[in-house]
This record gives sequence, structure tokens and C-alpha cells, in this order.
Amino acid sequence: MIGQGEVQRIGQIVKPHGVGGEMVVSVPASLDWTDDIDCLVCSLDGILVPFFLESIRGKSSTSILVKFEGYDSVDAIGRFMGLTVYMPLRYVADSDDEIPSWSTFLDWQVIDSAAGVLGTVNAVDDSTPNVLFLVRDGDRERIIPANAEWITKADRKKRTLYYNLPEGLAEL
Repeated sequence: MIGQGEVQRIGQIVKPHGVGGEMVVSVPASLDWTDDIDCLVCSLDGILVPFFLESIRGKSSTSILVKFEGYDSVDAIGRFMGLTVYMPLRYVADSDDEIPSWSTFLDWQVIDSAAGVLGTVNAVDDSTPNVLFLVRDGDRERIIPANAEWITKADRKKRTLYYNLPEGLAEL
């Protein structure tokens, strides 16, 4: 069984592309992927399930096209629409020398030194030079700047970002 610690969330399947089983996956603009990826993982009923790729290619800066082996029609891929897509960590750079893309922190918990737990990174907006995290805690959403100067620690094992936000920013 695949665990959350073995994958990184990369996006969501949004719609079919054509009639041959290809699907559009919405991803952050900062996502780095290569053609050597042989599978992606989808969350089905809370269980992470790997699907082998027949093809993967870029569509735009915020979407990729994927086709899973054995799914060759629009009817066959209907169950995938809206599912969250993950990349196995073996395709994600693990070197501490490399600067991770901001999308690495999707699904990570955010804790501020003064305000405590703020929630989980639900989306990354990197469409401007000022990258923002959409942090969700239940029904509450916050927009937190992904400012490296305010991040005091990134704990990969706990999938937690520790912040020291300027006073009042966590309450917005």
C-alpha cells in the first residue's frame, strides 16, 4: 500500500482531452516533470492507487496531458475526473542542495510561531513573482506569502512548514 509520505501532490484531473483517453491535469506552473515518469498515483476513496502511464506531455504552463495504460476512451476515464494526482517521490529531487519548487509543499501543514497551526497548503499561486500559499483549516482559508525569509524550518518527514510570520498576518 502506498502512503502519503511516498508521494507528492501535483494537481487534479480536470477534464478529458479528446476521445482517446487522454486527460488534462491542472498543475502548478513551477512543476518540474520529465518524460521518464512511468506512473502517477491517484487518490480513490482515500486510497492511493498507482496508474501506469502510456503518455505524459505538457499542454501549458499550468496543465499536463496524461494517458493511463488500458484507459482508451472518454467513458473509461470518467471515474478519474476531479481526482487528486500525486507523483511518486522517486521522481522528485531529494537533494538538500537543490531548491524545491513551491508545489513541493502542497498538502503540508503550516505552523506559525505565534499563531500556531494555520492549516494545510491546499494550492500554490505562482503566477506572479510573489508566490502565495492557499492554506485551508476546515472552512477557513488564508493566503500566506511563500516567503523563504519567514519560513524557519521545512520538515520533510513531518511534511510541515514552520513560519515566523509578521505580526497580524496570520489573522488575515
